Amino acid sequence: MLKRPGSAVAIALVAVTAGACADAIDPLPADYREQVEAYRQTRENEIIGPTGWAALVGLHWLAPGVQTVGAAAGNDVRLTGPSAPASLGTLAVTAEMATLTASKDVQLRRGGQVVTTVELRAPSAAEDYVAAGDMTLTMIRRGDRLALRVWDAKAPALLSLRGLEWLPVDPAWRVQGRFEAHPPGRTMKILNVLDELIETPNPGIVTFRVAGQQYRLEALLESADAKELFFLFRDGTSGKTTYGAGRYLYAPLPAEGRVILDFNKAKNPPCTFTDFATCPLPPKGNILSLAVNAGELDRRH
Repeated sequence: MLKRPGSAVAIALVAVTAGACADAIDPLPADYREQVEAYRQTRENEIIGPTGWAALVGLHWLAPGVQTVGAAAGNDVRLTGPSAPASLGTLAVTAEMATLTASKDVQLRRGGQVVTTVELRAPSAAEDYVAAGDMTLTMIRRGDRLALRVWDAKAPALLSLRGLEWLPVDPAWRVQGRFEAHPPGRTMKILNVLDELIETPNPGIVTFRVAGQQYRLEALLESADAKELFFLFRDGTSGKTTYGAGRYLYAPLPAEGRVILDFNKAKNPPCTFTDFATCPLPPKGNILSLAVNAGELDRRH
């Protein structure tokens, strides 16, 4: 899921921290509220789109070999989405990829082209996804395991979701923090909802103040070449007005030792919208006593 950090990322993070001017104040953009609202609209489109988290109806772990796929009883991979055909086809799985061959009455499409046989690899870009009617399929890898991820445009969770709910934009929750780098190559074991511990790049911590009190968050990287920091956190609103397991926040890589934590962009993990996501959970050090009254509210149903 997450890879160990490469030396280039580690060196870059140390470089931007050296000689830091972290006490300088980053000015609030003149169009700040418009920027946050645009971010929130993009976020909503990602959730309620045809391959958004609310449309996700299946995550099927695969074993090597040939397996039948479909909604009918007796299939090796039993699809559960409302648009799933009784027999989708067969899936020939190896350690690295899978080949999907459609059943006689099923039409597969990739990139606008009709195909009868298609290779699935992980990771895959959106243009590599495979469509079958109102379903969309792709391959994902978690550790050394492969899984078939399935979206459905008629998913009940998607059809019932009319939008996301957010706390009002408050510039006071755009907080400037100080980045303190860890030794290059450091990782942290992050638990996910599958009870797996994933070695995750952990380049440093960010310390910040709210109402005169200092807090800190461990910064993570989602991949070795990530262009932003990733924070998993819980706070005093978790399980009350915001999602109980915590929320996610992304921030640009540090510049001159400074990191902007914009909690107005704090968002719910995918598990808020589907039971078929493999969400990482906040580490113990990222449980804040602070109530972060900003960002996305809990709206699972």
